[in-house]
Amino acid sequence: MKPTLEDLLEGVPAQEGNGGQLLARGVSASKAKSSEPATPLDRTTENAKRVLGDEAQARAEKTAQLKAAREERDASRKG
Repeated sequence: MKPTLEDLLEGVPAQEGNGGQLLARGVSASKAKSSEPATPLDRTTENAKRVLGDEAQARAEKTAQLKAAREERDASRKG
């Protein structure tokens, strides 16, 4: 037999200021996520910025690799 909520709360003293009832949640889970975009357009904009940022980072890494390879090639031709 699984314990009920009342069984688990049996030893817990009554809460003050609410007539001994359990306190209601002050903020809903959906409202707590205020940092997330609210509209579909905001979500689309955020996703587009993330994709563009990822592509820019990949491009910068590739450019750095090509530059290093070019410098190595030029150094081996001179030496």
